[in-house]
Amino acid sequence: MKPKETIGPTPAARAGKLALLTLPFLVGLFCVFLTFVPIGSIVGIEVAPAFALMAVYYWAAHQPETFPPYAVFAVGLLQDLLSAGPIGLWAFTYVVIYGVVQTQRLVFAGRVPLVLWTGFALTALLAGTIAWSVASLYYARVLPPGPVLLQLIVTVALFPIFATLFARVERILAPSL
Repeated sequence: MKPKETIGPTPAARAGKLALLTLPFLVGLFCVFLTFVPIGSIVGIEVAPAFALMAVYYWAAHQPETFPPYAVFAVGLLQDLLSAGPIGLWAFTYVVIYGVVQTQRLVFAGRVPLVLWTGFALTALLAGTIAWSVASLYYARVLPPGPVLLQLIVTVALFPIFATLFARVERILAPSL
């Protein structure tokens, strides 16, 4: 007797699932481009929040299978290329942050927003320290930490807004995973 054949998803369903699975990566790319929009000058702060760091942290804590390390590296590399800074600085920083968040994922996932925000604040501090240290080594001098600290404060302050937006994207993804 011949085994019963199962009918797989249609090509359109597979394409739709692929599109949804790439959505966190596309959000990460959007966040990189958003970093270079002069939003700070509108509100009177001349600092660009680390929007891509928010995306890396959120997706590493919630749905890492939809935003794998190579996608995190690509987002960081794009930020490096657009910022005209040391190539690999943000790519390296984001991959390290992704790995750290992965080790602490159970602490962050499914918790109240305050825990997620606190975790992000600590993670942002680590990311800022890594980026500042690597940039100081690259330029062979100790860079002033003030701009990095201001960027971190603004980034952490804006995180709850972006976490809410990312959660909405995650709800779009949830039925397809």
